Amino acid sequence: MAETARLVGIDEFVKGLAGLPGIAPATVNPFLATHRVRPETLQPYTFFSAASYTRNLIFKNDLCELIAICWEIGQASRIHNHREQQCWMAVPIGKLKNQNYRVTDRDPAKKTCRLTASRSSLITPTSPLEVDQDEPVHQVLNLAEWRERAVSLHLYSRPFSTCEVYSLEKGTYCDVPLYYTSEYGKLSAGEAATLSR
Repeated sequence: MAETARLVGIDEFVKGLAGLPGIAPATVNPFLATHRVRPETLQPYTFFSAASYTRNLIFKNDLCELIAICWEIGQASRIHNHREQQCWMAVPIGKLKNQNYRVTDRDPAKKTCRLTASRSSLITPTSPLEVDQDEPVHQVLNLAEWRERAVSLHLYSRPFSTCEVYSLEKGTYCDVPLYYTSEYGKLSAGEAATLSR
């Protein structure tokens, strides 16, 4: 019989993650299935922007990082990869669509490729998602028709500071640096003017 999930504060969630014997599917998937974060405890890390989703660092060590991503209504990520690192997503607030893509005809010299949309799934408070290592290129969307904000927790193993972003229309891809909107609840320089709670 499956263990019932319980609601925990974000501090307890981070402590539990840090105490896992390793950051891998065998440890993280059962942990996410039995630990859901209380939405109100994410308040120090929830900054929204009309211009783009925001990336808010909660925890980081040599093995992993945990980020809260805040999505206004209708916002979506670009199609991207995770530098061959593992990724899990949980959504304590709202819901998100995950759309996977297959990459074919990749030409590193020309930075061109072809993308084909494949499997999609819904990420909700009761349904976390492990990014498919066989098909790691994906897009995350907070669909406008849902008419609600969303906050997702992204666990990466190991941390990475750049990713590849893909253009479906142009058939190209490029390297993009990643930035934090806030770190440990404190806004990064120059961010305050564009943000809301």
